[in-house]
Amino acid sequence: MLVYRNVATVMAATLLLQVAVGALGVALPLVMNAEAWSALSIGAVVAGYSAGFMAGAFTAPRIIRTIGHIRAYAAYAGGGAALTLALALDSDFTWWLLARFGFGVCAAGIFAVAESWIADATPSERRGTVISVYQIMGRAGLILGPFLIAIPGLVLGDSFVIAGIFLALCLIPIVFTRRGEPSMPTGETVSPLRLLSIAPATAAAVFIAGLVNSGTLAFVPIWAETLDPARAAGAAALVMASIYGVAMLAQWPAGWVSDRIDRRLVIAALAALSALFAVLLAVLLNPGLIGGAALAGLWGAASLSYYAVGVAHAADRSRVEDLPAIASGTLLVWAAGSVLGPILAGLAYAGPLGARGLFLFAAVFSAVLAAAMLWRRTVRKPVTDDQREPFVYLTATSAELAEIEAPEPDEDAAGTEPDAPEAAPQPEPRT
Repeated sequence: MLVYRNVATVMAATLLLQVAVGALGVALPLVMNAEAWSALSIGAVVAGYSAGFMAGAFTAPRIIRTIGHIRAYAAYAGGGAALTLALALDSDFTWWLLARFGFGVCAAGIFAVAESWIADATPSERRGTVISVYQIMGRAGLILGPFLIAIPGLVLGDSFVIAGIFLALCLIPIVFTRRGEPSMPTGETVSPLRLLSIAPATAAAVFIAGLVNSGTLAFVPIWAETLDPARAAGAAALVMASIYGVAMLAQWPAGWVSDRIDRRLVIAALAALSALFAVLLAVLLNPGLIGGAALAGLWGAASLSYYAVGVAHAADRSRVEDLPAIASGTLLVWAAGSVLGPILAGLAYAGPLGARGLFLFAAVFSAVLAAAMLWRRTVRKPVTDDQREPFVYLTATSAELAEIEAPEPDEDAAGTEPDAPEAAPQPEPRT
């Protein structure tokens, strides 16, 4: 029972964190747009967060090994709260770029600590349930967060204070935990080039996922304002909540289907649907708030669902025990796409087509991914049923949840006597 209480503690902290992230995902573009920033500047600030996340994913294992999980979590969460509150001091481009880079570092560290804690505490017989609940909690935070900025009478700039409060609150569950800290990460990872040789389809899928999703979501709140200018913040919150909510529902059938057919076909189908709905958004552009939220939700259901299918495809092509290192490699490739995506999306949005250019940007790259998946099927045969690993719902946060899918050690095969003392826990692979 204590194990489950500690897992619930980490999940509660993650919910509070994701509420803050969800609020910032809407507030930042709206404030920058209200300050008449250029689309390229907006994209650069969003890319700054992704660059910081990449740096944080790379450095977090070393920091955690040095000071421990609880201290690392406290440092990252405190730093993230301070950097978020600092956004309210000034709207200078350089200031915000540095603050968002620093927040990306902190966010990556927070996820690394939280997910390694869950991986370490989860009993093998509850793996699937725990991952599912954790991901639902995270998505729930992303759905609820945007509505905080739609509170009547709230000045948009005050959203940074609200987000900072939730970041500070996510510290409380962790520091009051009674469980011992997890084993220390080793920093083991698979390089992007190695991932490309193991599973080129995965490398392409996660890179395009970072490119398209991070780029498009950076400007969707600004487009959503035009759907209901009288209630701009509420319109942006509704559209973003629709994207994350419908995507959460779509992930499960996508994973179920990918366990039964070639996962590259599933990625191709999702990418093609993403391109289709992006084209519809570009053509219709202003179908009204309800219509816009529905179309954006359908786009999100397709575009936000194939990252996990891509990770599962890489798992099929490698040993199960290598999954944590594979997942960390996919995270770095995704982050690289997330740095480039907002810049390209900003250029598209700043062009003569405006928001239409943004959705066409998403459509073109999604269509390229769909074509690439179909081409890969002609080059390399799909895995057999006995090589296929069960689908695991992993999002682009950290690679730690992949650890709890690794097989349990076979003590008899290792020559351990039944009454031998239990071996000391080994460090788990990390990003």
